[in-house]
Amino acid sequence: MDKHRLEALTDGIFAFAMTLLVLGIEVPDETTAAFASPTPVQDLLSSLTPDFTHYFVAFIILAAFWILHHSFTERIRSVDRKMLWLNITGLLFVALIPFSTDLADSYVGYPISAMVFELNVFLVGALFFLQWSYASKGRRFISPETTDAEISYLNRAIGTMPAISLAAMCVAAAGIGWSAMLFWLVPFFYLLPAQRK
Repeated sequence: MDKHRLEALTDGIFAFAMTLLVLGIEVPDETTAAFASPTPVQDLLSSLTPDFTHYFVAFIILAAFWILHHSFTERIRSVDRKMLWLNITGLLFVALIPFSTDLADSYVGYPISAMVFELNVFLVGALFFLQWSYASKGRRFISPETTDAEISYLNRAIGTMPAISLAAMCVAAAGIGWSAMLFWLVPFFYLLPAQRK
């Protein structure tokens, strides 16, 4: 099965999810308390800090996942039905990221809302890991030009997000409110290009 239709579907879902994230930043109308203060715009922007924080975190996560997906699909020659369903299941949870982001933002301070977001991210990462593991096992679907170093790099890179998500869930379960801040580690692991030998 040709991989290009899978890539097109993936690009569309990621673009849709990344665009929907901004809808979680809700600008209050002029009847809110912020507009009664001497500095209404400053107070309004200050009140939106959690919204912007969750937006940036979620956008960076989705960008990292998209870059990672591009990195491993460019090394894949073709896909079969099992791999197609692994990808579609992963996209199911990608499309949920705007919802879980909004939930975490709307209920700041509630560990369960943070854990739902972190579980969502974990499931995307785990399914991408399964997809790459299935494709690369015995070099089943990957191109012959792919080196062992590239395979090792992608194994580490894909495994990083589920690990960060599990750590964040443990932090949230302990009642610590900054669990989502662990995702600021993502650029150091995901946004760096894979090394070609």
